[in-house]
Amino acid sequence: MKNLASALREKCFHSGPAVFAIVVGLAVQSIMGLAPKPITIPMAADRWETKDNVEFSKAAGFPLGVMTVKKGVAILKDLSFRNGTIEFDVIARGSMGAGAGFRRRDDDTYEDFYLRPRPNCAAAVDCMQYAPQTHGVLLWDVFPQYQGPAPLKDGTWNHIKLVISGRRMNIFVNGASVPTLAIGRLEGDVLEGGLLLQGPASFANLVVIPDRVEGLSPEPVSDATKGDRRFLREWMVSPPATLPDGKEPAFAEMPNTEQNWRPLSAEREGLVNLSRQDGLPTGRGARALAWLKATVDSENAQTKHVSIGWTREIWIFVNGKLVFADKNLYQPPAARKSPDGRLSLENGSFDLPLEKGKNEITVALANNFYGWGLEMRLDDLKDVRIAQGKTQSVLAAQR
Repeated sequence: MKNLASALREKCFHSGPAVFAIVVGLAVQSIMGLAPKPITIPMAADRWETKDNVEFSKAAGFPLGVMTVKKGVAILKDLSFRNGTIEFDVIARGSMGAGAGFRRRDDDTYEDFYLRPRPNCAAAVDCMQYAPQTHGVLLWDVFPQYQGPAPLKDGTWNHIKLVISGRRMNIFVNGASVPTLAIGRLEGDVLEGGLLLQGPASFANLVVIPDRVEGLSPEPVSDATKGDRRFLREWMVSPPATLPDGKEPAFAEMPNTEQNWRPLSAEREGLVNLSRQDGLPTGRGARALAWLKATVDSENAQTKHVSIGWTREIWIFVNGKLVFADKNLYQPPAARKSPDGRLSLENGSFDLPLEKGKNEITVALANNFYGWGLEMRLDDLKDVRIAQGKTQSVLAAQR
């Protein structure tokens, strides 16, 4: 065993302590039948798909080379990743974007981890973020919970370790012994695919260790809202259309429900995620519009207070009458609802007037910037019924 360690020490001397520790530790485990072999990835042009946006170089201490992604991404050739560990060293070359994508099916579909370095990143709640890329749209604004501070060093190398198992991921920054950020539920559309690195950043010492998950469960953490019947979870949604700039949607212009409307159930935490269906059909800049319908049965005429989260513009009608309208724009910054223009029940609230019997809740939702969706939750369920799952009318009131 000493001879093995000595040989590896000589071979990996210039690779840096992080790579040496990985290779030695895993080689010993592999001999003992406890772990797969690590895959070291050269930063060389023949291993990466690029579009004239990448520079490859040699540097002392980096025998496998350094790759600088000036913008966009570089896609690793001939590797399919499902579960395991991804480690790399990185120098961020800008204030946003340096990171890694994994389980890539195509340019429109992958999981994305990235850094947003800034002064005092160790105290910045959004120093690093995770979001899925679905239908070509990065859903960072509909999943505000997947971010956190990190002890990043400015202008020099940082070591990142991603441990991925099923629907969960732990992220370790600069040798942390406990996760710097734990992702309790990966939200991507596929469970296996390729790997990419994105800039602006320089990368080195990339190592992939298939199936090394450090005991991390593949099952997602439980949904804290599971069983909370106050959410409106079952909707019908219209095909997306375009809403001209400056125009307000009129209830009378809503498309007929026979025109290809489809059911849409809320995801975890009550999120009604339109991006999962269509991405952003008009592309960034143009306003996409969708109509949604749900029902609330009330035992008497009453008013319920409702918390609402949405991106980016919303109009809510009850039995055909407008009861709420507001905007949660990202630009200009003054137009952002808390938290920072992202979708959350903190965005707003309103009073929902209900008649005795069945009430039709109709929402017009417009968006021109990244992900779109909504969350709607009544404060209480006294004397009301809300559809839950496939059940059309479930008594939700507990007197």
